Amino acid sequence: MRLLASAILWTHAAAGAIWVGACACFVIAGLALSSGSDEQRNFVQSAAPKIDLLGLVAAIVLLVTGFINLMTAGVARRFIFSTAFMSVLAIKIALFIAMIVVMTWSMRIGAVIRSVIARGRDDAVPGAMTRMTRAHLAIVAMGALALILGTWLMGS
Repeated sequence: MRLLASAILWTHAAAGAIWVGACACFVIAGLALSSGSDEQRNFVQSAAPKIDLLGLVAAIVLLVTGFINLMTAGVARRFIFSTAFMSVLAIKIALFIAMIVVMTWSMRIGAVIRSVIARGRDDAVPGAMTRMTRAHLAIVAMGALALILGTWLMGS
């Protein structure tokens, strides 16, 4: 049972790292691609949806394993948690919700810009790419904080 709990905990941490890592890759590409270039348009059309799908799958795994980890910790502690533990957990949950909101906002921008590109308009790509890159940067920042807080929770 201890081995399973440990595997779930590490799966949770890996899912968080994958989500943040995927978003960091998006940011790096967003900053590296020339504004208005064919490469930027191709990135928005092809790579961005794949990166976002990876992030979304990682977020789902994160949610499921986070719930299992909480239940495991609850059983071990008879559901008696310290105030500090609950505060950190509340911050992590708020960060997760904010990250999901920002991710869905960015994905909607991507869907809209892909439909605009399909109609032959490339002029809107640079502005959309800037907004999506900033959204992914925000996810990276929030995710990094959540990973740090998660390290604290593991030790408590």
